[in-house]
This record gives sequence, structure tokens and C-alpha cells, in this order.
Amino acid sequence: MENPFLSIITINYNNLDGLKRTVRSVLDQSYTNYEYIIVDGDSTDGSKEFISENTDHFRCWVSESDNGIYNAMNKGIDMAQGQYFLFLNSGDTLNGKDALNEFIGHKEFGGDIVYGDYKFDNGHKVYADHLTPYYFVRTSLPHQSTLFKRRVFDIMGKYDESYRIISDRVFFTASYLSEKFEFRHIRYPLVHFDLKGLSNDMEYRNQKLAEDDRMFRELFGIYYEDYMSMRQMERDLYLARRNTLPGLIKRIKRKFMK
Repeated sequence: MENPFLSIITINYNNLDGLKRTVRSVLDQSYTNYEYIIVDGDSTDGSKEFISENTDHFRCWVSESDNGIYNAMNKGIDMAQGQYFLFLNSGDTLNGKDALNEFIGHKEFGGDIVYGDYKFDNGHKVYADHLTPYYFVRTSLPHQSTLFKRRVFDIMGKYDESYRIISDRVFFTASYLSEKFEFRHIRYPLVHFDLKGLSNDMEYRNQKLAEDDRMFRELFGIYYEDYMSMRQMERDLYLARRNTLPGLIKRIKRKFMK
């Protein structure tokens, strides 16, 4: 597909500095066939004023109270008109002015759910080319580095707001298990990811684990126990290797390198 029309959706709540970085990274893009949508949660830190001062850059925006991250993302879906959607939340930035051009212009670009990689302050994350059901037991894909074709939301509906922390993971998993969509991986770091998000906050760890377990039970059904057993064996094997002499030496080397 040549230069598809893209809806870039940024949600924000009281993160003015992050919002400014995100907006600037979008406006600096050499790729221009996009609309930009801002969904603010009635911020009180100057975000609303910043948005209203820059309305010429946004096709539409709203600043009002919401019911959490995924309620805000769903509002963005309702407003979007693009062929593909990208959720680039405040604090996350596109990886250079040519990021969208290089990602969308990549020879592997296509399909329904197109996921890339990302950078963060001290490293980078590269995702798997080949996906399996067990992959989604172990981990997920990055919504901030993924372009979703509109038809995905037309078929699957929007994010399940009863999940407060992992609804994006639930959506990826359910979409994969439906077998209705083509997933493609592009080995390109589309985004510089802000790791200070809710899902990485240790304060919410127990809630996240509870939501993970609920998702596994709901989506994997009769295979739930089998997948949990596989996951536990994988953890046990990791700990066994970690406590071997080579594992100890490896950890010591990492400490010295830091």
C-alpha cells in the first residue's frame, strides 16, 4: 500500500512535558499523509492550554474527564478517519523525522496489524517475527509501535475498558486468536518508548497480575492449565540456568558493565 492515510492518536493526562515531546515528534515527520487526534483527560497542568494554542496541527481534539487510559483510546478510535491507526501516547516519541516514512515504506509493510520495535533510554526491544498462542502467554506486542488497519477495530470492536491496565494486551491476544488478521513484523525501531507508563509501575503490579490471569482464563479456555504449566516450567528452567556457574559469571559481568 502506498502512503496510506494514517490516524495518529495521542492520549494525555497531566503530562505536559511528555505531550510537547510527542507532538513535536509527530509534527517533524517527513511523512505527511496523516491526521492528528489529541484526547486529553481534562488535565490541570497546562496541557489543555498547550493543545488549544496548537489546534491548527490537530484535525480534532477533546479535553474532558474520562474513565481511564482505554476509555481515552476508544474516544480516539471513534474520532479517527484513517486507513491505519497509531496510538502514540504522551511521552512516547517517533524515532526521528523519517520514522514513519521508513516504516511505512519498508518492503515488508502490509497486512492488518503491523508491529515494529522500539528504543528506550538504555537500550532497545526487538520483537519476534513469528507469533504463536504461547507467545501471548509470555508477553505482548507494543501498541505504540503498531499500526492497526481500521478493519481490525471494525471486526473486534474497541478496547475492553473493564481491563484497566492490560486492555491493549487483551486486544492483541484476542485479535491473534481470532485468526482473522495478518500480523507483520517490521524490524525497525519506530518509537522511543517512555517506560514510565502504568503497566510498568510497580505500584500496580498485583492488579496487572490479576488482570493477566483473568485474560488467560477468558481467552485460552481449556488450554489455560497447559499454558500455565509451560510458563512455570520455563521460569524454573530460567532460575536453574541462572544459578549455574556460567549464569553467575554472566550476572557479575553485567554488574561490572553497569
